[in-house]
Amino acid sequence: IALALLAFGLLAMTRFQGRMVAQTTEVQSRSIAIGLADELMSTALVDPANLACYTLPATGVCGNAVARANTDAWALRVEDRLPGTASATSTVVGTRLTVVLNWTGKESNEQRQLTLETDVQ
Repeated sequence: IALALLAFGLLAMTRFQGRMVAQTTEVQSRSIAIGLADELMSTALVDPANLACYTLPATGVCGNAVARANTDAWALRVEDRLPGTASATSTVVGTRLTVVLNWTGKESNEQRQLTLETDVQ
């Protein structure tokens, strides 16, 4: 009886450990997404004159080719660093910048989304 209880307990611990690994992977993906979104928002905050350059897909008139190139390079980093099929959009309405990142969870294969907004003055 003791051996059966021990085996059952070890099996439960193995399942628990597997779930913890999966959750750690999901948390890591969310942390990467937050860092990437913060990167674009911070760039836009220090360069408010070129706010139109930080939209994805590109909309409006962008007067700075370097800012546009940096935004396009950022979008490629999003696709490269987030798991599964990752995509990024950013929109500007007035002075409000909204960044939306989508990706597929590595362990769960479920769609994940992060949305951040800020006012650019």
